[in-house]
Amino acid sequence: MSRALERYAAKRRFARTPEPPAAPVTGRDGPLLFAVQKHAARRLHYDFRLELDGVLKSWAVPKGPSLDPHERRLAVQVEDHPFDYASFEGVIPQKEYGAGRVIVWDCGVYSPGEPEQAAPATRAEAEARARASLAQGKLSFFLRGEKLKGSFALVRTATATQWLLLKHADRFVGGHELLAQSASVLSGETLESLANAATGTSMARLPAARLIPEGSPEKLPERLLPMLAEAGGEARSDPRFLYEPKLDGYRTLAWVQPPRVRLLSRRGQDLSVCFPEIVEALAGQGAAMILDGEIVALGPDGRPSFNALQNRAQLKAAAEIAEARARSPAVLVCFDLLHFDGRNLRGAAYADRRRYLSQCLLASEHLQRVHASADAEELYRAALESGFEGIVAKRRDGIYQPGKRSAAWQKVKATRTIDLVVGGYTRGKGAREALGALLLGYWRGKALQYAGHVGSGLSDAGVRDLLERLRALERDRCPFRERPPLHRPTHWLQPRLVVEVSYADWTPDGLLRAPVLLRLREDLDARRIDTRQGPPRRADDSAPRPVNGSVVVSRPAAVSGSGAVSGSVASALHADLRAQIDAVLEQLRQPASRLDLHVGSARIRLTHLDRIYWPADPGAGYAAVDKRALLRYLAGVAPFMLPHLADRPLTMIRMPEGIEGERFFQKHWEATLPDFVETLTVYSEHRSESGTYLLANNLPTLLWLGQNGTLEFHVWHSRAAAGADALSHGTDYASSLAALEQSVLNYPDYLVFDIDPYIYSGKEPKGAEPELNTRGFAGGKQVALWLRKLLAEMSLQAIVKTSGKTGLHVFVPIERTVTFDEARHLCETVGRYLLAAHPREITMEWAVEKRTGKIFIDYNMNVRGKTLNAAYSPRGVPGAPISLPLSWEELEAAEPLDFRITNILARLEKTGDRWHDALLAKQSLAKALGPARAD
Repeated sequence: MSRALERYAAKRRFARTPEPPAAPVTGRDGPLLFAVQKHAARRLHYDFRLELDGVLKSWAVPKGPSLDPHERRLAVQVEDHPFDYASFEGVIPQKEYGAGRVIVWDCGVYSPGEPEQAAPATRAEAEARARASLAQGKLSFFLRGEKLKGSFALVRTATATQWLLLKHADRFVGGHELLAQSASVLSGETLESLANAATGTSMARLPAARLIPEGSPEKLPERLLPMLAEAGGEARSDPRFLYEPKLDGYRTLAWVQPPRVRLLSRRGQDLSVCFPEIVEALAGQGAAMILDGEIVALGPDGRPSFNALQNRAQLKAAAEIAEARARSPAVLVCFDLLHFDGRNLRGAAYADRRRYLSQCLLASEHLQRVHASADAEELYRAALESGFEGIVAKRRDGIYQPGKRSAAWQKVKATRTIDLVVGGYTRGKGAREALGALLLGYWRGKALQYAGHVGSGLSDAGVRDLLERLRALERDRCPFRERPPLHRPTHWLQPRLVVEVSYADWTPDGLLRAPVLLRLREDLDARRIDTRQGPPRRADDSAPRPVNGSVVVSRPAAVSGSGAVSGSVASALHADLRAQIDAVLEQLRQPASRLDLHVGSARIRLTHLDRIYWPADPGAGYAAVDKRALLRYLAGVAPFMLPHLADRPLTMIRMPEGIEGERFFQKHWEATLPDFVETLTVYSEHRSESGTYLLANNLPTLLWLGQNGTLEFHVWHSRAAAGADALSHGTDYASSLAALEQSVLNYPDYLVFDIDPYIYSGKEPKGAEPELNTRGFAGGKQVALWLRKLLAEMSLQAIVKTSGKTGLHVFVPIERTVTFDEARHLCETVGRYLLAAHPREITMEWAVEKRTGKIFIDYNMNVRGKTLNAAYSPRGVPGAPISLPLSWEELEAAEPLDFRITNILARLEKTGDRWHDALLAKQSLAKALGPARAD
């Protein structure tokens, strides 16, 4: 045994603990490894480990690493650990040293040296530098991990075993939500998911040597050919494969040997001159590597545009390239790493190469990593919605075969479809003289935009049936905004008929390429076929993409994490909305208390902008919030909030004079509405008549509601939008109770558990509900965590948000295949199971006096027509708190009043909306309904 590991061995009984034995490694070459293990022992902490001289130098970091240069984290040096410990995940038994759960939170390559120093040329030089620096009490190093990147330092304090772990200032600073990334980079497990693992279990699946790039030594090859994919079949998940979106760009291999960079196309053409922004990003990688990827160019709408890419590739003059770079920036989207720092990685498994790519690539605006998923069907849908060609299936254990077309990679190309309005038809020739082609379009505001014509896909029988329908709709005038180019005699139609067509792409002129008629869509309302389905806007198309005069947030059916790329490509998808938000915020900077706010083509009359909605409370540290601040908040939060409001009947809680004035619930709006406000008529079983609900589907509506004193936004748990996940496609909500019960509105798309603490502070007036207090909220958090664990055992994913007051809301996303009655029954069953396990802490009693001192689980929110405040909705109580989605790790330290109108926007800019992403990742309800129905 190495003397360095004597302390490690002396503390452990290897017959009982699953930890690796005290054996050093010898003969390793290549990069040095670092690992960070998250360890739920007596106290939660993070173990930071650096490979040196065959062992892992180790520090316990109680608060975990930070990417903030102003944070100095205590790091207590502990005994050296064996190298194989780096991949250890599992449960150390009770009464053993370090008892508790362990995951590999991050791992990767480290290189010792000060930020301004060149990287060591050899491993021996690197170890010598690290050894000397540790002896001197300060070790600087550069990390390439999946979560930790950039320059760090360990600095010894006056106490020999106590060091400080700190981040140097570089482009990798930030990431205040770093520790919210709670999953293992190896297994995907979290400490919570290991809670049910047997004691003494080891989850280690990989030898530690495979955690970072391993392979045979080689000089950087001068030339390689890219590996190619065979044509595949359907998009169907297979555990042997991972799936990537298929991008529509130039396949490129990038040779990086700083400062030299070459970009070579599939045919060997050097593209380096054409895309200088990519070359600059690669030159800053600081290590030799060969990357395989796809160059895409972004069009005016921020989406990849093959037309823009072709135009850029043809440019030669430096001035033209610089102009095109600003107009159509290029991104190298990387999906493979073939060589790193003198190691040939082509013989490694694809799953390992993806991990190496995640670690070693220093991503930037023009250099990104493609997303991969184990869910082929979900990624395929997301790829289509993002405008990509399809997906590529790659075997997890497959090696990289340069220049070969292999079944280890299979491309599944998309068949794109779209629903369009028929605005006319042309005469044909011969047997098809009566009907040659249908003229198609979609609504842009109140105008029908021409989208091309389709003649393919019409059978003789189909022509006869269709002609009867078309002749009944004939009219004299052209219904399109601009008269289409006509080459045959044409009949114009009233735009009431909808058809579904497949197509290859959109042309730069906004017309369908190679459309084929699939079927009539009699279930769709022609008036709702709008620009949300249309092509990307062209550079010369300055009009916004409106619905009733407003830009609408897209409502994808898949997690945004299943999109193709992150960073600039993904963030540009809502470019229209963001442009409108910027314009709104600029207008609200005017000091006037009255103004006409322009939101795209919509106009909103704002008054009393200095009216105080939430008064100041200096004792509690609350600043006053006026109407102007509320509108600024609603504008800034719109990209995150609108998807939670879209297509859901809205109940408003209005407080026109602020929280100290009159407040009232309002379901229906009888007065005249602006053109941009969408509505929905729904039958009321209580009043035996129909009422009109508002739909907060766009930015102007959100701001108009704020102007009218809506301080809380409460929505149904179902959406008036049919979809592939919905058992019902009925859209008759108004004619009768039976029609409503058969409609899609009777099928929720999540289960909800409303968790309310009935633990009193003692300061409440007699008969009042409990006020917010630390003990009550802590009890609610504990119940939410118990509920999450129980749902996980049912293979259901739980998501949490604060109510903004005293409680929590726990949601379970589901496919819309059960009614509200069935959902309520399931939630009651789950709640009573949890109650039986924790009768002292939980209650489901309806009598308030029987709830005192306990946490109340309300399953009766799962009723059609009942509402909860939407995610990001303000609350009409002092402090202007927000109902905020949280990760489960964030919940542990959260207090509701931590999140208020005055501090939330900066947080959202950094983290985005993981809760919305999770809600959109639909889970099959079959797994949950089995045991619930059996009971």
